[in-house]
Amino acid sequence: MSTPVLSVDDLRTQFPTDRGVVRAVDGVSLSIEPGEIVGLVGESGSGKSVLAESVLGIVEEPGEIAGGDIRFDGESLLEMTDEQRQSIRGGRMSMIFQDPMNSLNPTLTVGEQIAETVRLHQDTGESVTLSAELKRKIVGAAKNGEAWRRAIEMLESVQIPEPEARADDFPHQFSGGMRQRAMIAMALACEPDLVIADEPTTALDVTIQAQILEELEDLKDEFDTAILLITHDLAVVAETCDRVNVMYAGEIVERAETRELFSSPEHPYTQGLIASTPQLENPDATLEPIEGNVPDLIDIEYACHFAPRCPEAERECFERAPEFRSVGDDHEAACLRRGPAGDRL
Repeated sequence: MSTPVLSVDDLRTQFPTDRGVVRAVDGVSLSIEPGEIVGLVGESGSGKSVLAESVLGIVEEPGEIAGGDIRFDGESLLEMTDEQRQSIRGGRMSMIFQDPMNSLNPTLTVGEQIAETVRLHQDTGESVTLSAELKRKIVGAAKNGEAWRRAIEMLESVQIPEPEARADDFPHQFSGGMRQRAMIAMALACEPDLVIADEPTTALDVTIQAQILEELEDLKDEFDTAILLITHDLAVVAETCDRVNVMYAGEIVERAETRELFSSPEHPYTQGLIASTPQLENPDATLEPIEGNVPDLIDIEYACHFAPRCPEAERECFERAPEFRSVGDDHEAACLRRGPAGDRL
């Protein structure tokens, strides 16, 4: 068996506050193999983005990783120096943010931003000193350099029309869908081993969403890139992912292959998510929302974080922490009310 591109083991990321400790990521474990798209799904406030920030090493202070390990291509990221992690970030590991307008630099052309990523992380022989950067800001990128040619290639690969001309445009001159494509081009410019895509289709219309997801799949196949796809949209997961991790209140509560998860959801939270999602094949079906809200992640008192919202919860669920149990082939759920092969206890 190959070494996973990403392996997260019992990760705990927390934020101290005046009211107590926010346990945003509370004992999460997951892995991603080369050329695989793994989904991370859950409501807003579940800790998905904090998990991504933990992997990238960009958790904002006073946040800190309080336990566990993150291994990238078999090496512990937490044992690396900041300089070592920075050399990986953007090159071998990159991220597609959910808001490209705020993630792209408005003062630089799109082509120059992609080219700069290439210069920083690949041996192009082009200077990345401050004086060289200032010169490019004033007179523009060198159009005959390897980094600029790579920027044009990447814009073309994500189907930006007239890539040579559009590379000279600034982010505000791109539509929302084109800005997201530009972010994908930047993320894949150095052919990374891992891409973390945090809500990459948010605020895009459904046609553009479908195109973005198709491009992610095509580029994954082309570069054998592993992708962690973070979303609250189950339709995106069903269409795109090989495997799925369902996250709730800082914890993974269920994980399975995508087809298995949607055909036989076992954790009550996963069942609730699916029941509250419109079904194309049955548009008149009544939606069943999950009652209540994601809990405040400060010092949660009950052992199963979902217990107060769970229709199956019993007293034991509030007092005894659930462990993962096998509920099918490569299918696990962290629920006391589930036993082997999905039997209800």
